[in-house]
Amino acid sequence: MPEVPVVARPERPALLLTAFDRPHYLEPVLASWSEVRGLEGWHVRVAVEPSDAATEVVALVDAFVARTGHHDSEVVVNPSRLGVLENPYAHFDALFSAGHAFVVRAEDDLLVADDVLELFAHAATAYADEQQVATVHAYSRAAAGGRADALVRAPEFCPWVFGTWRDRWTSLIGPTWDRDYSTWNSSPGFETGFDWNLDTRVFPAHGLVSVSPEVSRVQNIGAVGIHGTPELLETAPSFVAHQPRQVFHEVALHR
Repeated sequence: MPEVPVVARPERPALLLTAFDRPHYLEPVLASWSEVRGLEGWHVRVAVEPSDAATEVVALVDAFVARTGHHDSEVVVNPSRLGVLENPYAHFDALFSAGHAFVVRAEDDLLVADDVLELFAHAATAYADEQQVATVHAYSRAAAGGRADALVRAPEFCPWVFGTWRDRWTSLIGPTWDRDYSTWNSSPGFETGFDWNLDTRVFPAHGLVSVSPEVSRVQNIGAVGIHGTPELLETAPSFVAHQPRQVFHEVALHR
C-alpha cells in the first residue's frame, strides 16, 4: 500500500472527504460543505484517487478552500488507486496516527446539512467515554417530520458520513475493517466490504451501537458509482439542508 502522509494537528478534530472521478457530484457536495457552520474548528483532508478527472477534482477543492478561507485543508492525491475500501482506511489511519481524537468521513456524492459539524462536535464530546457507542452518523432513514434536535442510538452502522474516536478505531474498527472484500455473509461476495462487516458482524458480535439524528443531516446524490446504480439509489426523506442551531439530546428509538 502506498504510504499516506501524516499531518500532526491533534488539537482539532478532522474531516476526511474521499473523492474519485465524479466532479459533477463533488461540486454540489463541496457547495454544501461551504455552508456548514463550525468548519473553522476542523482540519480537512480530501483524499483523491488518481483518475482522468483528478485535475478537475483538485481544482474544485482548491476553489472550495479559496471560497471558504479554510486554510487548514490539505489535498492528498494517492500515488496509486487504493479503492473504495482501502482509501478511507488508509486516511483514517493516518489522521488518527497524527493524533486526532475524532475523525469524520464524508464522500464526494453526499450532501450535508449546515449543522452537521455541530452534531458531530456535540456527539464527539457527549459519547467520548461510552465505549459501547462505536460511531456517530449523519444519516437517518426515518420519514420526514422528525425532531431536528433528537439523537437516537441503534445497533447498526451506516457509512454515509460517520465519525469515530481514535480509541474505537485502534481497538476494533481499524483491525476489523474489511479492506479487500474478504468478509461476507452466506457466500463469498455477498454482503461484503467494511460497511456490511461492521453492520452485520462486528457490531452484533461486540454489542456496539451508533448514535444518529432523527432528522438526516446527509443526502445521497450518488446515482452512479462503484457500487451505485440509479435503481439502487437510496435517499433520506427527512433531509433538510438548512437547520437552526440545536441543543441535541438523546431520545428513545421507536421502530
